[in-house]
Amino acid sequence: MKKLFKNGTVYTMINPDDKYKGVIVNQNKVEKVLDQDDLNRINEKEYEVIDLKGETMFPGFVETHIHVMGTGVWLSSIILNGETNIEEIKNKIKLKAKELSEGEWLVAEGYDENLLDGIRLNKHDLDELCKDNPVIVKRVCRHAAFVNSKALELLNVDHHIQNPEGGSYEKVNGELTGWIYDTAMESFEELSMTEDEKSLTRHLTNAVDYLYQFGVTGAHTEDLGYYNDYKDVLNAYKTVIGDKQHQKPFKVRLLRHFSVYEQMIQDGATFVENWLEPDAMKFYADGAFGGSTALMKEPYSNDPSGENYGLAIYTPEALDEKVKLARKHNGAIAVHMIGDRACEMVLDAIENNPVPNGLRDRLIHISTLNEELLERVSKLPVICDVQPQFITSDFPWVEDKVGSERARYLYPFKSMLERNIIIGGGSDAPIEIPNPILGIHAAVNRQSYGQDGAYFIEEALPVFDAIGLYTTQASKIAQTTEKTGLIKAGYEADFTVLNKNPFEIDKKELATIQATKTVVNGEIVYERE
Repeated sequence: MKKLFKNGTVYTMINPDDKYKGVIVNQNKVEKVLDQDDLNRINEKEYEVIDLKGETMFPGFVETHIHVMGTGVWLSSIILNGETNIEEIKNKIKLKAKELSEGEWLVAEGYDENLLDGIRLNKHDLDELCKDNPVIVKRVCRHAAFVNSKALELLNVDHHIQNPEGGSYEKVNGELTGWIYDTAMESFEELSMTEDEKSLTRHLTNAVDYLYQFGVTGAHTEDLGYYNDYKDVLNAYKTVIGDKQHQKPFKVRLLRHFSVYEQMIQDGATFVENWLEPDAMKFYADGAFGGSTALMKEPYSNDPSGENYGLAIYTPEALDEKVKLARKHNGAIAVHMIGDRACEMVLDAIENNPVPNGLRDRLIHISTLNEELLERVSKLPVICDVQPQFITSDFPWVEDKVGSERARYLYPFKSMLERNIIIGGGSDAPIEIPNPILGIHAAVNRQSYGQDGAYFIEEALPVFDAIGLYTTQASKIAQTTEKTGLIKAGYEADFTVLNKNPFEIDKKELATIQATKTVVNGEIVYERE
């Protein structure tokens, strides 16, 4: 039976004024959008009627950069995100330590010293809290972590250790503090990962349910290359995602980490049409602002030595080889790049190795720009994954790190859209909470909810454009504009229903909006009680 969604305000996202009163869904597609006259003529007995109760419907929100599996794993870890009390953090670790079996790793996520008056625990603190089991506490950016002595011993890391390329071990007076950065984290993370296909399936199920509650109908994710065997991850996705009985309707584009990219091609890895689609080859060009490892053209403004430019994960020559690997298989790249020098290096590599016709390279984060870089990006066949919530997480402390002149071009979303650069909204969860409403609030207000003042308000977006980051722009990123991103006849029936109309409330209150229904292919997969 066809479905009739009625008694709401339906925004098609074709333009801000294009709104209707209802929608007819036939199987998994929009058959027709309805005005009030259309509704008056309909025989409702011929339909399954869904009453929107005056709420507001949009095309389904899509996260264009997230770690869906990582979010599921995060949900089962010690969650420190947003924690402002150092004693509470210590208590969480101490209590968890009592539950561990011999040899079991303690993993905590989301530590942020900027919320703790700059307090940075170290290996000695962790030794007091958990002496007999290895511990890794990941900073909120996931480009830095600190570990205890037991973890260092397991990997035979002592003060003689040399920094790996693209990473570092922090030392004070020649002694390890336990803090590790970027590539130095990899061996610790690998050893602490004890997931298998069964546990990954459980984590993924929890993650999708979690995303549904924020109105998220699909995601572009990067999870391969982190959990021992990519096949376990891929099989978990095939088990959980789809339209068969007991599967969860959720549309996924799966970026492939460079470490498994070629192997997946050689193995003939298969996906699930319309539900689980392969995407570009992912790698990192630099670190993050939190650990001062984002690669900058000029030194960090608050570094006393005046010599810290951040970390290059690769030399320009090695970066060029990474791009060539994707091009060898007629593929596009997806690159994490936060600092302006990292951006410059990636653009050089793309210009030297043009993307195959019809594809677009994906620039992830692309946080620090300037007029010259904006112009270069606008002339290339690229798409950009941006994270509006980084504005509220990074300011004001990031301005101290880079100075006000460079900070002016942090997350310059309006300048990017004015140059017709395609940008899609994401949370990078579990770095941020995967709630598009919070991203929309940040893009419009460039401030946290309830905060006074704003950060470079000249880069703020109108509400329509901010919602577009998760709808129409997300569709452009996926290159599926002929079937997604709008509520339009013939388009996929993916909808997000909100309890308030974002065009009618005070824009400072956008963060208070909640998703009440999430609809994928015409099926209600979540409904707020």
